[in-house]
Amino acid sequence: QEIRVLSRILTLTKAGIEYEADPRHAEIVISDLGLKEAQGVVAPGTKEEGTPSSDHEVKLAPYKATEYRSITARLNYLSPDRPDISFSVKELARSMSEPTVGSWEKLKRLGRYLINIPRAVLHVPYQEFPESLRVYTDADWAGCKVSRKSTSGGVMRPGKHTIKTWGKTQSLLALSSGESGFSAAVHVAL
Repeated sequence: QEIRVLSRILTLTKAGIEYEADPRHAEIVISDLGLKEAQGVVAPGTKEEGTPSSDHEVKLAPYKATEYRSITARLNYLSPDRPDISFSVKELARSMSEPTVGSWEKLKRLGRYLINIPRAVLHVPYQEFPESLRVYTDADWAGCKVSRKSTSGGVMRPGKHTIKTWGKTQSLLALSSGESGFSAAVHVAL
């Protein structure tokens, strides 16, 4: 009653289908970061992590930057199947061109989160064909402490199923929370 498709595990149950990303990716990230014996954390990131400081702006050595990009790329592959880490992965990917010491600390924080929660199983219960598609969206106004750009986020649900989640840095610099929220709503409509 179980099948692997593109490194994802699908399990057929009496209540519906269970969908899970391959847990080996989380294990590899933890191993690559050298966190096998580390203490886990309960959240993939904190608001204080985005606070700029002089030591966070120091660029990583070239070999360490390559390692950062490799681990972040693996997490980027994992994030569509793990809505709980998608925002943190988006923030890590923003630093791919020039990773800093602060970026590395954020990456290690996410790795410590994966120690506590290495697996996430999405349950897709059986249901009648839904009559409508519900989309929920919101934005944080000027959430990035460096660029002052907002992040749009949302979820798409036909009935009880979550079929898509997203978090995206807005390209415009919103002058108010209303403008930020309007931009998020327009993104959904397109």
